[in-house]
Amino acid sequence: METVGWATASVAVLGGCVLVLGYVLDQVPLLAEKAVRAITAVRRLRDEWRND
Repeated sequence: METVGWATASVAVLGGCVLVLGYVLDQVPLLAEKAVRAITAVRRLRDEWRND
């Protein structure tokens, strides 16, 4: 019976990891777009400081 418990726990942990990984990978394009916007804003700010 102890093996059944370990097997159930292992499957549950593996399933949780798959769900979390799937969620994170779904967010990558959104995060990449935000990063591009942030870098562009920082570059604009830097250029403004240099021009002053």
